[in-house]
Amino acid sequence: MRTRQRYIPIIEAQAGMALGAPANAVSGGAMNFSLPAGHVLTEDNLHLLDAHRVEFIFVTEPDLRTEQEIAADAALVEQQVMRIFAGADLSDPTMAGLFDQVLAYRSA
Repeated sequence: MRTRQRYIPIIEAQAGMALGAPANAVSGGAMNFSLPAGHVLTEDNLHLLDAHRVEFIFVTEPDLRTEQEIAADAALVEQQVMRIFAGADLSDPTMAGLFDQVLAYRSA
């Protein structure tokens, strides 16, 4: 089954969702709470994340989009990123690298 990662606000998180990246709560430079990537969230986890003021998490979920929907989403993302970088000099290696990273991130 194909999956995709999404960055969501903690208020949209539900028990049973799997983390796509570690969820860390940091306060005053010290890690107070951490859940590893791949961890399946429970109600207790959600309460702890909320109590530690974690605002956003990465989750992995089934990708139920059709191939056509994926292609349409990819084209839309590419258009949006092209608009963001419209005035940028993409022949500059640093700018081209940034463009590639933003496109990859937004396409995930």
